[in-house]
Amino acid sequence: MFETAKKLLVENVLCDHCIGRQFALLGYGLSNKERGKIIKNALILENFSRIQSEDHLIIMVKNIAYTDNSLASNSLEKLKITFEKEKKKCELCDGLFNDLDKITEQVLVRISKEEFQSYLIGAKFLPSLIEKEDILRAKYSITTGETMKEEFTREIGKRINIRTKKEPSFNLPDITIIINLIKNEITLEKRSLYIYGRYQKLIRTIPQTKWPCWECNGKGCQKCNFTGKLYQESVEELIAEPFIKNVGGSGTKFHGAGREDIDALMLGNGRPFVLEIRNPNKRLVDLKKIQKKVNRKAKGKVKVSELEISDKKKIQKLKSLATETKKTYRAKIILDQDISEEKIAELINGLKGIEIKQKTPQRVIHRRANLERTRRVYDISIRKLSDKEIEAEITGGGGLYIKELISGDNGRTLPSFTSILGFQAKCVRLDVTRLHYD
Repeated sequence: MFETAKKLLVENVLCDHCIGRQFALLGYGLSNKERGKIIKNALILENFSRIQSEDHLIIMVKNIAYTDNSLASNSLEKLKITFEKEKKKCELCDGLFNDLDKITEQVLVRISKEEFQSYLIGAKFLPSLIEKEDILRAKYSITTGETMKEEFTREIGKRINIRTKKEPSFNLPDITIIINLIKNEITLEKRSLYIYGRYQKLIRTIPQTKWPCWECNGKGCQKCNFTGKLYQESVEELIAEPFIKNVGGSGTKFHGAGREDIDALMLGNGRPFVLEIRNPNKRLVDLKKIQKKVNRKAKGKVKVSELEISDKKKIQKLKSLATETKKTYRAKIILDQDISEEKIAELINGLKGIEIKQKTPQRVIHRRANLERTRRVYDISIRKLSDKEIEAEITGGGGLYIKELISGDNGRTLPSFTSILGFQAKCVRLDVTRLHYD
């Protein structure tokens, strides 16, 4: 190691960081700066008696002195060897590691208005710096070093930790701080904030999520009154707006455990959802306070409950809930012919506990794959309202299309109310009354 270090320092002006980094894998518990200073001082002490008589040693000590090493400069003065007393830039990092404190201050200014508990430092390096170190290591056959980028991000990270008392995280940081040395700028990548809860939808005229206008694809036109939206409100927007006002952010995405039709209510214990808030400015949220705001502002339309901070994994759980969870619906149905109590009994016997074969409904086939699915009707009860009107309560597996179970969808769903009765049945009102989940 010392022979390689001596060659490096005879032929190059290297700061403590850059010489120490070449031997980063040798020993633990030292920073590269500490390691580099020890190596330089050890070389001076080992060769002190021969410095005056060997030119290459004079060059080495001068190169060390140029990096503000007091042992080197004092030794040269003691030996009456003249040298330039001004500091020189490290020829490898071009003085980058002298600017660590300055860059740290810039980072602290950039994150001063952010609320976070954990962080990660990233960097975009000048290709010329990376190339220089690659060339140097190839020239001196160095295999014990770490990259300049690794040391840089670690050193900045340590300083941020000391100044903010926040902890670095390599798995799920609240923010990733990107120091772009190419453009000389600092940018932030913020981990989304995830809010879990349940919602009830109390009116029939709003969708679960934002729908862009079909005519202009969200750009704004006369048909959508230049809003870019097919429906002016949605469950997502009614829930998200108070959150955005409170925590900031660049936008939201709504993840539900399935969805009900626009003209269906979501009642009972509510539908689980996760609201993803992208690039939030704040992460500490008074959920009870925001829940009250949502419910007050969306009164009569949407109601939320059981809000809690969650994570991305919860979204995947919700997606599985959509197909695994039983759901109970209440449907009002009109019929083409009068119905008897015998026919009602026939309907119940023909559907209760039966597996239903359903092809993708015609009403959604423009946006979903044309597949055949098997779903089960677990329970069903039917109440006669009039000769041509009934109300059914149906408990089915997740993903069972209830409107098509009733209409038959021109034979795409079998069996159905229509196929069993032998005349047309049509759902005119549908409510989700319960989701059966833990």
